[in-house]
Amino acid sequence: MHSWKKKLVVSQLALACTLAITSQANATTYNTFGYHDDADTAFSWSDWENADNLNYITYNGYIYNNTTDGAYDQTFNGDVVNGVISTYYLNNDYADNTANTLNIYNSTIHGMITSKQVYDHDNYGWTNGTDVDYRWNDGDTFNLNIADSTIDDDYEYFYFTDSYLDADGKRTSEDMRTADYAYLGTAVTLDVENNINITDNSRVAGITLSQGNTYNGDYATGGDSAYAHTWDNTITVDNSTVTSGAFTPLEGSGWYGNSEEPSDYSGNAVYDATTGTWYHNPNDTALSFSDDPDSYYSMKNNVTFTNGSTLMGDVVFTSNFNNAGDANADSNGDGVISASDGFSPIGYDTNNDGVEDTNGGWSHDNNNVDELNLKLDNGSKWVGDAYFSYEYIAPADMYDLEDGTNSLEPSSTVDKWGNVVDDKTFQSGIFTVALDNGSEWDTVNTSNVDTLTVNNGSQVNVADSSSLIADTITLTNGSTMNLSSYGEVDTDHLTVDSYSKVDLTNETAYLYANTITVSNGGEFSIGAGEFDADSFGTDTLELTNAGVFNINNSDYVLDADLVNGHTNTTDTSNATYGYGVIAMTSDGHLTVNGNGDYYNGDNTADTTYSANGEADNSYTDNVVAATGNYKVRIDNATGAGSVADYKGNELIRVNDVNTDATFSAANKADLGAYTYQAKQEGNTVVLEQMELTDYANMALSIPSANTNIWNLEQDTVGTRLTNARHGLADNGGAWVSYFGGNFNGDNGTINYDQDVNGIMVGVDTKVDGNNAKWIVGAAAGFAKGDLSDRTGQVDQDSQSAYIYSSARFANNIFVDGNLSYSHFNNDLSANMSDGTYVDGNTSSDAWGFGLKLGYDLKLGDAGYVTPYGSVSGLFQSGDDYQLSNDMKVDGQSYDSMRYELGVDAGYTFTYSEDQALTPYFKLAYVYDDSNNDADVNGDSIDNGVEGSAVRVGLGTQFSFTKNFSAYTDANYLGGGDVDQDWSANVGVKYTW
Repeated sequence: MHSWKKKLVVSQLALACTLAITSQANATTYNTFGYHDDADTAFSWSDWENADNLNYITYNGYIYNNTTDGAYDQTFNGDVVNGVISTYYLNNDYADNTANTLNIYNSTIHGMITSKQVYDHDNYGWTNGTDVDYRWNDGDTFNLNIADSTIDDDYEYFYFTDSYLDADGKRTSEDMRTADYAYLGTAVTLDVENNINITDNSRVAGITLSQGNTYNGDYATGGDSAYAHTWDNTITVDNSTVTSGAFTPLEGSGWYGNSEEPSDYSGNAVYDATTGTWYHNPNDTALSFSDDPDSYYSMKNNVTFTNGSTLMGDVVFTSNFNNAGDANADSNGDGVISASDGFSPIGYDTNNDGVEDTNGGWSHDNNNVDELNLKLDNGSKWVGDAYFSYEYIAPADMYDLEDGTNSLEPSSTVDKWGNVVDDKTFQSGIFTVALDNGSEWDTVNTSNVDTLTVNNGSQVNVADSSSLIADTITLTNGSTMNLSSYGEVDTDHLTVDSYSKVDLTNETAYLYANTITVSNGGEFSIGAGEFDADSFGTDTLELTNAGVFNINNSDYVLDADLVNGHTNTTDTSNATYGYGVIAMTSDGHLTVNGNGDYYNGDNTADTTYSANGEADNSYTDNVVAATGNYKVRIDNATGAGSVADYKGNELIRVNDVNTDATFSAANKADLGAYTYQAKQEGNTVVLEQMELTDYANMALSIPSANTNIWNLEQDTVGTRLTNARHGLADNGGAWVSYFGGNFNGDNGTINYDQDVNGIMVGVDTKVDGNNAKWIVGAAAGFAKGDLSDRTGQVDQDSQSAYIYSSARFANNIFVDGNLSYSHFNNDLSANMSDGTYVDGNTSSDAWGFGLKLGYDLKLGDAGYVTPYGSVSGLFQSGDDYQLSNDMKVDGQSYDSMRYELGVDAGYTFTYSEDQALTPYFKLAYVYDDSNNDADVNGDSIDNGVEGSAVRVGLGTQFSFTKNFSAYTDANYLGGGDVDQDWSANVGVKYTW
């Protein structure tokens, strides 16, 4: 540019800047690009910047730390800017020692912020002529503060209209636009050290950070790390969003009238038809970090997203060795090949003996390594991929590294023959990703990082054919990693700790890890399907401190060593005792083959497959196929299935007879009518049948519990008839009685506790016969029962109808009898071993009888002793029914007989002709005969109760008047399969 043209441009810029500064304080709209139009001449792209052209494009978007030098000051508040803001002069004006800061508050930038000089498509750069200091000063960091603002990277072109006189002298105009500005970068594009703070619901369409000029003649370029410098970038995103930006114009295509925006993350890789490969789409970049391969100094990047922030797009990290030289290069121009000539991946020969002896660079390895540390915290989310480009050297090319290797190479390292020898490397950069406190990462295409840590309820989702490669992956404190829909994860070491979970939810997902460590309640879970044997690959699966390997219902073959870090001992009090957990459903099966290493323990290997051990030739693996302590957990529960479907089924087989692994039961599982648990038998584990499930126990206990209610009703009717023979004269009448009791049943198969409460009402009359005096009557009974055991519960309702009679002969012999009909309704509920709620209901009808023969032996006028014998029976018939968990119970005919021999003794105290008190005592031998079997899921199960018992009872009857009396008694019966802990009968009667 000629000097007069430069002065003209500067004067115009100064005028525009003065106006802009005045208006900026008033919060307005700014356009960084303008057009100077000469009304007579036409604009020409080929020479618009030439001195003899009066038509040219202007730019006034530079930020200065001295507002008299340029367009804008360092704070935007409530403003709108269209175009490109540049901090080029602000960032490079080191000599002023002024604040290197730009604040964007409550503003909208339709475009971008860059630290570079602004150029057009013909490489013409706008400048105000101010001299700047291009020397890098480490630590003079540019601070960019963005609060409650949007920077949308959406300024692709500058449109303008040129007016001029045509060849005929007529005035005409033409609409024009500049070439795109999208190539300048994303919304924030910086090549200076920076500290970026994005807060208060701001939105930024991409951040691109590169390592700019690092020349400073006062700085060392290698050797002693005490003189090392690093290029440091810090980004903090708080309650805000960073999306993808664009490097190319997007307005040329669209869908239904809408073109793509820079912030629209497509997640689509780009196909290169020439090479036939897919590569990263630059317009999906949300964060980009690239070092300068010619710099002597490493680039350290620390990025934090916190408080519900969102990262929507790909993260790209490009790293190179610092000013990497070769064995014969003098890269710093001092005339000597030395360690100050940058870091060489092939080494330097500093003493000219033909052998490389140092890699050069800085004495501390960390100063030779670039870093990107990305953290998502407090519920933040990332959707996108991690793209990592780096250089590395294998151990054979490491000469004097302080710490040796710093990473692993998935493709492995090789010797001079091309044979795989290792995976350890020294990388030019390290990329770490950390998720914390409920944060989330959803991968989209292909991601590659060094270290991934997932902590405190955070999650990683790898699905939809995306993949993730990481040297190490660690999940802690209830975090999850979910793989599904052809998602793939590859790592050297996967650690699943402290109740975290890795879930391969279907057979299309795949995971590989050389070592998988599951500890402290963590869980590694594989899905089930046709291809479940290929859902993951590993060399060693380590389960320790209750770490869980869950195969669900897979028939899984584990071609890996199964180990844990504890001594084989079954003494749980031993300090070395520990265990892993193998979980599965009852139809799952695990085969443990080991990792294929036959080892005899004496540095010799078996060369043929035999029963001696595992199957390859490695001398380094002295582990049999399985070693350590394990608990086997059965996770499913169902009411369906017979005993034959479960009992003795094999769960685990270790194909190594030398295994010293121990397997024990972690739980009991409800399967069909019974609970089952794991039991070790040699090198196999099978299902061992245990007791009835809670729901089956309740279902099988119902008939016995119905009988208990009926027996209480029998006792109530019997008490009425006994009281009619003692005390004041009884000519029949009306009566009502409460009855209740508690029962404990246990026949070795069923077990229950029952509480009963009921009421009976009756009416009867006295009839004189030829040889006896009769009491004849009818009664109705209503009762509720509560049957329970563990989680099982049955609510019972019964209704009964009785006819009864008693004949007392002149010789004091008596005969009592009754016939009854009862209807029982039972609502059953329980919880299965997996916590599932089960319910069902059943009803049954029953006919019963009671017969008692006795003799009243009078002791004087008031006492009596009554020996007696009785027999009673109840015959129930129930319907078929099925519980909600599919357990089927066939309708059962349940018969119960009771035989009793006993004696009653009492004494009547008469106070007047209308009042008397009769206390009495009962002692009896009782035998219950109830030999019954029920059909459950096709299996016959004994639910009969029987056995001998002793009954002890006390009672009293008090006549208040000649016609009104009350009575009560209490009984205990124990010794048989059903113990009656107590029963009570309290009633009143009115005699005619």
